[in-house]
Amino acid sequence: MTDIIKNAQLVPAQEFRRMDADGDGTVDRNDFLRAPHRLMAELGIPEESDKGKALLAANENQWQFLLSLGDADGDGSLSEEEYVAARTSPAFRSKDRPGKGEVCRTLFDLLDRDDDGSLDRDEFLRAADFLHMSAEEAGAYFTELDADGSGRLDSKEFLKAVRRFYTS
Repeated sequence: MTDIIKNAQLVPAQEFRRMDADGDGTVDRNDFLRAPHRLMAELGIPEESDKGKALLAANENQWQFLLSLGDADGDGSLSEEEYVAARTSPAFRSKDRPGKGEVCRTLFDLLDRDDDGSLDRDEFLRAADFLHMSAEEAGAYFTELDADGSGRLDSKEFLKAVRRFYTS
């Protein structure tokens, strides 16, 4: 395997290991949806709220799409190999993928607590675990993204940041 392929698989493999909550070597629907449920609980946002429903629906759609791409044995869960294959597949990376950006948009809306159309540093840092980043990585990344020093990221900058993080 070339270094380029290994590097392209590193982030999805790290995501997989963070999602495998019970350590059984697979990610199932409950593992996959654990992060949005936990984030809403930490933020005190009811799952029945419009923002909560939107985030859960976007994540459910993404889970179903990942399953359709990677669940080679049809068991309703993904092994690390299946997850990495799905996340690095051309279909997942396609600009025409159904629901592309939906998780990011709904996550942005959820994090934008004051509904001002931007995220400050604290709002962005709340997404660190959800995005499978350490708080230190997220803080440094926010500083890098905030090139104008405004202390805020708009939705386009946030989407670009998430996209860049997962494709670098």
